[in-house]
Formats: sequence, C-alpha cells, structure tokens
Amino acid sequence: MDFLRQTEVIQWRDGKYQTIKENSVDDEYTYLFIDYLPPRKFSTYPKDLEDFAIGYCLGEGLIKDYTDIESIKLDGTNVLVTTKLSHDPEEDLEQDGIVQERKGNCEHACVCRLLEYNGVNSDNAGGIRSEMKTIEPNMSDLTIDATQIIKDIKHLTDEAKIWQKTAGVHVAQLKYGDKIIIREDVSRHVAVDKVIGAAARQGYDFTKSYISYSGRMPADMLIKVIRVGIPIIISNAAPASSGIDVATMGNITMVGFVRDNRFTIFTAPERVNLEK
Repeated sequence: MDFLRQTEVIQWRDGKYQTIKENSVDDEYTYLFIDYLPPRKFSTYPKDLEDFAIGYCLGEGLIKDYTDIESIKLDGTNVLVTTKLSHDPEEDLEQDGIVQERKGNCEHACVCRLLEYNGVNSDNAGGIRSEMKTIEPNMSDLTIDATQIIKDIKHLTDEAKIWQKTAGVHVAQLKYGDKIIIREDVSRHVAVDKVIGAAARQGYDFTKSYISYSGRMPADMLIKVIRVGIPIIISNAAPASSGIDVATMGNITMVGFVRDNRFTIFTAPERVNLEK
C-alpha cells in the first residue's frame, strides 16, 4: 500500500491552465508509546513503523542496542515499545546505564490515555534530541571516495519512489559495505530513524556505515548520528551552524550541497578521499 491520495487540481503554466490529477502523500499521526514515558506524536508516512520505533529509541538514547527492546506491537499507526530498561518520565535520558526498575505488569502505562492525551511533539519543536550532556568524538576510520558521494545522492534520488510520485517526502539511505537500506517519510527525522532502525535489526556495524539523505543538517540530526555511532552524514541540502558545531565536537564528517558534480565538506574532511 502506497498511502497516496490523488486529487483533481488546476495547474497554471505560461499563462495557460488545465485540470490534472496530482498525487499527494496520505500522511497520518503516529504515536510512540515507549515503556512508561508520555506518548510521542509524529506526522509520518505510515510505513516501516517498527524500523522507525527502533531508530527513534536509539537516536534518543533510550536504548543502547537493538537487543534492549523486548517487544514492538503495532495498533494501526500507534506503536507500543517495551524495553528492558522500563523508562519512566522522571529518568535522566543521558545517565549511565539508563536502567530503571519495572513498575507493575501492565502492557503499557499510557495506552488507556491515547484518546485524551495529545502526546509530545518531539521533533516539531527540536525535541529531546536538541540536548545532549556529553559528546564523545567518533573515532571511526571509515572513508569514502569523493566520486562515491555523487553516486550515492544520485542513487538516493533514483530509488525515492514516493518522492518521485509526490515530491512530498524526504528520503534517507544508509550504506554498510555493499548493503543499502532506503526509507522515505514526510519527516526528515523519521526517514533517518527508519534506516537506522532497519540497519539495527540487520546487525549492521554503525561505525562502518554512513547516511545520505534529503534534508537540512541541524544539531538535532547530528546528535542522532552521534548517539548511534555513524561517522559520516551526506545531504544535498545545507547544514545549520548548530549542526556544524555538534559535528565538530563529535568528529562527524558532514557533507552538504551535493548537487550536480560538486559538494562541500564542512567537518572532518579526512574521511573523504578527494583524489578518487
């Protein structure tokens, strides 16, 4: 199911107009219920939601590894995640070990409040990812050829099937050796969460992986890749100064403005083979 909607519209071009049919993404709200935390609300392209949940938990620092997840259950576009860490609303998300004592035997503390609680719009307002107490430099020795960066963005565009039909989604691509995962979503954050989650399920080594995607690179996006250990992020769009600062502190190679046959390296250029 593509979750696309076709609408009859009027197109104006060069002084002439006609009635045509246009595709748009049928986006929906998704709620993440993670242990005992308040539910979190996202506007999503509602596919690959399990991948999204796993990637979100990793990017938020709610789990250290995919094996920390005990179960994921889907109820429509609501995703119920149970982890071994039994998070509650009072915990410090950056504490060592992030271990909490389980409270009771209920399946999920917040499910019964779904209809009366609007959730936390985590990414819309910068979210929890906008804060990180400590940033450890990424010491991965992964490198990439300059010409490969151009090829990766072209591949990203060629395989972005929903974007080709609607131009209404972001697309993210995670590459590990010769293995590639691609996911699309109306949110750039969710698209990246999806590829991270899918890669975690398949046991990819994030220190040997890198992400290409179609979105800006502010601090909250860099915090996500730092948390999971990805050393390189590539985009056809621009960075924000906050993203450059975080990438510098985290020793992340940030490549932006990948267009036609050019790109700009903002941080940690030693991972790019400029002669190849």
